[in-house]
Amino acid sequence: MLVVDHRDRPTILSASGEPSLSMVVNREVGASSLSIWMTCHKAGEVVPLHTHEVEEVLTVIAGEAMVTVGNDTVAAHADMSIIVPPRTPHGYRNTGIAPLRILAAFADADAVRGKPWP
Repeated sequence: MLVVDHRDRPTILSASGEPSLSMVVNREVGASSLSIWMTCHKAGEVVPLHTHEVEEVLTVIAGEAMVTVGNDTVAAHADMSIIVPPRTPHGYRNTGIAPLRILAAFADADAVRGKPWP
């Protein structure tokens, strides 16, 4: 059995440039077909539009956000998930006063940070 303590995983800069992203599960720790990333964004923080080559599911764990996927924007809050198709521009902004926590799941154990959208 493989067990990953999220506290042991490094925190890196998210697409917003803030230290708020931790790639907690991926091939590096033994996963073979998916990646899970945890994010924590301060009030007002913006993750700009970007794309990934694979499907991504954003699950809001805590906080509030405006999430854009393609041409659509929706208000999101805890206990909501947003499915992002492959190669679709997406991004979000923490619209609350509390930290925004999102779990991002990717259909690829080797998922990489998104490519900025023009």
